[in-house]
Amino acid sequence: MIDGLSFAQKELLIPVVLGGLLVFVAFIFKEWKTRNKGRFVFNSIVAFLTVLALVLIVLEPTKEVKMQDQQGLLLTDGFNEKQKDSLEAVFKGIQPIEYNPKKSVRKALDSLTSAIVIGNGVEEFDFYAFDSLPTTYVPSEIPSGITLLNFTNQLVLGDELRVKGMYSKPKLSAQLVLQDSRGNGLDSIPFKEKSNHHFSLKTVPKACGNFVYQLAEKDSVGKLLASNPLPITIREKEPVSILIINNFPTFETKYLKNFLADAGYEVTVRSQLTKGKYKFEYFNTKASPVYQFTEESLNQFNVVIADTETYFNFGKSVKNRFENSIRENGLGLFIQPSERLFNLGVNTSYFSFKRDGRNEIQLSNSNITVEKYPFRFSEAFAVNPINANEFGNLSYYKQLGLGRVATATLTSSYQLLLKGEEQAYSRIWTQILDKIVKQKALAVEWKSQTELPIIGAPFNFELRTGLEELSIKNTEGNRVPLLQNSTVPFKYSGTTYPKKKGWNRLRIETDSTLQFSYYVYDDKDWKSLSASKNRVANAKQFGTELKENRTVMVNRPISLLLFYILFLLGIGWLWLSPKLSAQS
Repeated sequence: MIDGLSFAQKELLIPVVLGGLLVFVAFIFKEWKTRNKGRFVFNSIVAFLTVLALVLIVLEPTKEVKMQDQQGLLLTDGFNEKQKDSLEAVFKGIQPIEYNPKKSVRKALDSLTSAIVIGNGVEEFDFYAFDSLPTTYVPSEIPSGITLLNFTNQLVLGDELRVKGMYSKPKLSAQLVLQDSRGNGLDSIPFKEKSNHHFSLKTVPKACGNFVYQLAEKDSVGKLLASNPLPITIREKEPVSILIINNFPTFETKYLKNFLADAGYEVTVRSQLTKGKYKFEYFNTKASPVYQFTEESLNQFNVVIADTETYFNFGKSVKNRFENSIRENGLGLFIQPSERLFNLGVNTSYFSFKRDGRNEIQLSNSNITVEKYPFRFSEAFAVNPINANEFGNLSYYKQLGLGRVATATLTSSYQLLLKGEEQAYSRIWTQILDKIVKQKALAVEWKSQTELPIIGAPFNFELRTGLEELSIKNTEGNRVPLLQNSTVPFKYSGTTYPKKKGWNRLRIETDSTLQFSYYVYDDKDWKSLSASKNRVANAKQFGTELKENRTVMVNRPISLLLFYILFLLGIGWLWLSPKLSAQS
C-alpha cells in the first residue's frame, strides 16, 4: 500500500472500510439530534478513531521489512537426519521446510533469501519456483537399488528386448530377474559383489499388445525382495519391401538376402549377368521384375540396397529419379560400400570421410570385432549416426527430404555369421533398415515428454498432426488443453494429470482409433531410479556451491495492542459520555 504499508487481510479491505463508514455515519445520525447538548464534535472524533481502530484490527496492518538472512532448508524425500542437524548447527536460524511434490512450494519460498536442498531433490516440474531464489543442492548418500536403466518400450514382434542398467550396492547372493507379465522368469543375473553392478538382461517377446514385464530382485532362495514394472508395447511388423541391386552376385548380398527373407522382409534381388541381362530372385513376394527405374517402379519398395558401382554408374536421369523418390516419397537408400565410395566427393557420395587407418573395430559392450574400411565419417549437418552408442561410427544416414540415404564403413558384415555371431549381424542390419525404411504416413504422431509418469504428477506430451479440428480426451474422458507451436503450426503440446496406475490413454475425440497408450507408475515404483535421476537433475539445476543471499521485502505484522487500547478507550468514552451529559 502507501510507503510500504499493507494489510494481511487485503481481500477484506473494501467491505470492512465500507462497513466502518456505515457504522460511523449511523453514529453521526444518532448523535445529530443531541448536537446542542455539547461534546458532539469531540464525540464524533472519538467515534471516528474508535471505528478506525476496529477497522485496522480486522485488516491487520503490515509493514515491509528488508530481509537478508532468512535461509530455508528444504527437506526432500530421502534426506538424512544427521545431515539436517549439522546444517542447522552451521546455519543458525535456518528454517526447515518439508517438500511435498503434490503441493505448491512457491509460497514457502517467497520470504527466503536463499535455500539449501537436501535429500533426493525437488521434482523437475517444480524447478520454476526457484528461478529467482539462490539455491544450493547438497546430495544425500546414493540409494541402494537400480540407479540407471535403459530399455526400449516400443518393439516390433520378433525384436529382442534388452534391459540394461546399473544396480548400486546390491545384496550379496541376490539376483536380478526379468519376468514376463505372468511372472515367468526370462533371464537373470546374480550379484557376486556389493559394489555397483552393471547388468544386461534380454528376451524375445512372442506376442503383440501392451504388456507389463517385471524387473524383480530375489534372494539366494528365490524370495522376492523387490519388483518394478517394465511397460512394453509390441506391435506387429509392417511388411517392408526391399530391392537389392548388384552388378554381380556377392557373398555380402547372398547372406543379406537370406537374413532378410528369414526375418520376413519382402525381398527382390536383381543381379546383372551381362549387359542388358539380369537374374531376379524373389523372397516373400510375387515375381515382378524391375528393368527400368522409373518413379512408379521405385514406389513399389520401401528400401533400395545398391552397391557403390551400380548406383554411381547410373546416368544422371536415373539418379534424379532415385533422388526424387527419396525426397518426395520417403524412399530409403542404402549404398553398399567399396573403395570407390571413399574417394568420391561429398557432393557425389552424400557423405564426407576421413582416413583413420583402422581396418577393424570392436563392437561396444562385446568382444566382437568386425572388419571395416580404414575410414570414418566426418560429422556434418543433416548426417546422423545409426545407433552410434552401440556400434561406434560404422553407419550413418543423411536426411534428404522425406527419405534417407545411408551407408557404412563395414567391409564384409557376413563374416559375423561365419563366426557364429548371428545376433550382432542381426542388430546391425535391423537398426540400419529401421532408420531408413520409408515411414508410414500417420494422421497423428504422439510423443511422451515425461520419462516416468507418476499418479497425480503432470504428464507432458507432444503430437504432430495436420487435423484442423483437434480435441484430446484423457482416460477419464476429460478434455486436455493443447498449446499450438507458434512456428510449427502442426505441432502441439499438452499436460494431463493421470489418476490411475497402469495403462492410460489419450485419444482424438472425433476418432477413437487415433490414440496413444502410456503407462503410469505408482509413486513407490522405481524409487532408487527416480532418486538417482532427481539427484543428477538437481545438481545440474542448482549446483553444489553455496550462493550469496538475496534481499527480499517481507510484510511483518504491526502490533495491534495500540489499536486495541484505542478501541477500548474510545468505546468506553462513548458509553460514558451520555451518562455524564444526563447528570449535568
